[in-house]
Formats: sequence, C-alpha cells, structure tokens
Amino acid sequence: MTLTGGEYQTHDYYMNIGPLFADPLARQLYAEIASVESQHITHYGSMLNPNETPLEKLLVCEACEVWNYAGCAEQESNPRVKAIWERFLEFELGHLQAAIQLFTTVEKRDPAEVLGDGTLPPFIKFESHREFLREVTERETQLRKNGTKFVDEANEGKSSLDYRKAVNADGSPSETVAATYTWMAGTELMRAEAETV
Repeated sequence: MTLTGGEYQTHDYYMNIGPLFADPLARQLYAEIASVESQHITHYGSMLNPNETPLEKLLVCEACEVWNYAGCAEQESNPRVKAIWERFLEFELGHLQAAIQLFTTVEKRDPAEVLGDGTLPPFIKFESHREFLREVTERETQLRKNGTKFVDEANEGKSSLDYRKAVNADGSPSETVAATYTWMAGTELMRAEAETV
C-alpha cells in the first residue's frame, strides 16, 4: 500500500508539473514518465491483498512507516539529523497508535492478528546500493511482458508490442533526451566539480 501510494505521488507530480514547462520536449518527457508511473500504480495495486480490510491496510502502512523511521534513527550518526528522525518516529508512533485504536474499536480485533508478535525484520541498510542496482539492471533490462508474465525480449506479447508501437509512433521523448547524454563513470548523479570547471 505504501509503495502504491508513492507511485501515485510520483505520477501526480509528473502530471501536475510537466505541463508547466515551456519546452515542449520537457512536457512530452514528463507525460511519458507519468504514463509509466500509471502502469506502476496498476501493477503494484494488483498485488494488494483483496481480502484485507481498509483498516488492516492502514495498520500495516503505519507499522511500516514506524519501522522505516526507526531504521533511519538507528543508523544516523549526525546527532542533529538523528533528532529529526526521532521526532518523525514519534509522529509515526502516534499514527500507529491511532490506527491500532481504530482497528480495535471498529473491527473488534487484536492488532497482533495482522502485525504479529512485534518481532521486526532487520532494518534496511542506508548505504550505497549502486552495485545491486547495476546487477538488477543488467539482469532485467531485457524483460518484457506477455499477458501477465515477465518474459525475455524475444517472447514479448503482441499487445505489448502494439502498445509501444502506437505510443512511440512519433518517437520517444526519453530516447530524444537520452541521445544528448554522455555517460562518464561515477557520474550518474552529478559531475565532479573539477570536471565541470
């Protein structure tokens, strides 16, 4: 649910900000990204448990937010930033308590049915995941869809090919933008100051 919510926010950002650009290519690029985000919303939304009640979803969502903020607070070495994480953790604990109260009052169920015994998995490590991302990209870039399955490029379904042909009939904005990009090792996010001077 949290992941789907994040995808909705990303989609809404591109849909609302994209039309504001004066550059037509920027508007087209943002529309293309919004379309991909729309597909993500559908994909992730289809994985939600249809048997969960809205209050179960809320309970799990709030518990996940507590877990994420607790992980941030635990791993933060800067005392000033750690205090911010701890403050937001307190907010999320309050949200979780409100969700627990609603769940208990409205559904008349024990939150432990959904959340378990309180044993938490290890926190996500906030460190570089660059190598992992490179491995996933290398392994999955050639994947396509055929019906409801992910398949190798050679086995891509007709509906997927037809969709891409129609959408990219006049070219792809992302390919136009990417054509002017020059990759330099280690500069995925920004160029070093020395190289730009």
